[in-house]
Amino acid sequence: MVYWKFVSMSFQRSLAYRFEYYTALLNAFLYIFIFTSVWKALIPEGQTADGLTRETMVAYAVLSTLIKSSFGRNDSLLSQKVRSGEIAVDLMKPFSFPLMYLSDTFGSSLFQLFARAIPLLLLCVLVFGISLPVSPELFLQFLPIYLLAFLLFFLMSFLISSFSFYFVEIFPFWIFYYAMITLCSGAIIPLDFFPDWLVKILLNTPFPYLFYFPTMLLLDRISMGYGPLLIHYAVLISIVGGFCYLSYQGGLRKLSIVGG
Repeated sequence: MVYWKFVSMSFQRSLAYRFEYYTALLNAFLYIFIFTSVWKALIPEGQTADGLTRETMVAYAVLSTLIKSSFGRNDSLLSQKVRSGEIAVDLMKPFSFPLMYLSDTFGSSLFQLFARAIPLLLLCVLVFGISLPVSPELFLQFLPIYLLAFLLFFLMSFLISSFSFYFVEIFPFWIFYYAMITLCSGAIIPLDFFPDWLVKILLNTPFPYLFYFPTMLLLDRISMGYGPLLIHYAVLISIVGGFCYLSYQGGLRKLSIVGG
């Protein structure tokens, strides 16, 4: 129950900052407006690009942005605690710090999903007139993929956060990480427009599994079987989770706090 308390506290904390909420809502809508306008300009009415119609790409731009905006981020939680020494107090408390981190991120993601992504989706259906081929069976397939993509996103973020045990400043790692997400995750450009050799490389990295595959699954245009896709997620989560464990445990052994 203590972890559900962290989820609740994170949700309520997100609810408290209303100006930040409205700013993020407007920011996401502007992103959607820009991306949909670009695809409408690039793909003429009735034509396709790499087999994708204008309507498909508009729906892709909307859904990929909403999935990305529904993932909560808490990039500075661990680094601030390590820098201030507060991590020493948390390690003495009767809960797992990584699970607390996960609960906190999950709580903020729930807020982003219900207060930001879903309202924006309804607005985009009215404004852009997108149609989604979502059947109950397809939605039931999407839910596990969405949760696995969120877990993978969290593990990658936690891995970079754990670098704060080893480096004074980890901001450059975040810059590189989010640049790779922008380029390689399908958040902006689907993998269908990439060269085949690059796609083969990216499919062996975690990035396309964050936003590209969940979005394509919703559009019923997934290029991989559902079973193999689940296996890929399981393998990637195990690998990234293993690196997280090694980095975090190694950081705890290296941790040295003076004062108090």
